Amino acid sequence: MSVLTFRTKLKIFIISFLFFLLLIISAIVVEFNLFDLIFGLNRIFDFLYALMRPNYSYFPVIFQKLMETIKISIIGTTIAVIFAFPFSFLATHIVMKNKIIYYFSRIFMNFIRTIPDIVLASIFVAIFGIGVLPGILAISLFSFGIITKLLSEDIDAIDRNQLEGVISTGSNTIQMIYFGIIPQILPNFISYSLYTFEVNVRVSVVLGLVGAGGIGQILIENIRLMNYDNVSMIVFITFLAVLVIDYVSEKIREKILWKREILLLFSLLLLFIIGLLAQWILILIGLLKEFQEVWQLLKECL
Repeated sequence: MSVLTFRTKLKIFIISFLFFLLLIISAIVVEFNLFDLIFGLNRIFDFLYALMRPNYSYFPVIFQKLMETIKISIIGTTIAVIFAFPFSFLATHIVMKNKIIYYFSRIFMNFIRTIPDIVLASIFVAIFGIGVLPGILAISLFSFGIITKLLSEDIDAIDRNQLEGVISTGSNTIQMIYFGIIPQILPNFISYSLYTFEVNVRVSVVLGLVGAGGIGQILIENIRLMNYDNVSMIVFITFLAVLVIDYVSEKIREKILWKREILLLFSLLLLFIIGLLAQWILILIGLLKEFQEVWQLLKECL
């Protein structure tokens, strides 16, 4: 005897029927053809066979672009971390009692998160041209949305007893944040920053496809030229780099404890990143000066 009632069976039948009906309609609308997929398998195997012969002599070019990709990820993540940390306190009701600022911060944070990273990169490429600067700006905004969202939720979920203990001593808002909130969220903040850096390494490869610099830029160029031996080497090196970065980042996140050595190491790393950031800021200033000169020429022509 079946344990399912007639009403339950009817619901399952209706849901299944609607699902397959929507599936068929979607396939018709997008003109999906299963036979094209089946007969196209030969081309897939031909493409995979072409990738089996990597061009090892192309490694120096790949390595240079890989370092560029990592620099884009480091600088973009650092900019996001610097701005996301203080902004997260504006997007939490524990700290921000002003409803207007609180809701504005939440709306702005959600708006940034709704824009795909590749769309941001395309916009910045249209503004600043092909290069690393659009990639850095796109990753910065993309990472800002992720870190702000995660960190603001962590702030809302902190231990209120510890926070009330700090407030009971007569602490002001700054002291409340420094002694009552930051010690509770700092491990997660470091973990989120490292995780975002991992994601950004993969994202920056994709952003290179639209001209935002990095290894993705030479990847799309070689695909268009059908240099599959170079493409194979690019994919292989990218795969290894992502594996190594993910492994190292995961181990660092596992070892994040309240120890002076770890905090000192993180501080030295942060200083190194800030140094790189300062270098790119000088480059940005130079680009802005060039942009002003071009703008003046355009105004004179018009």
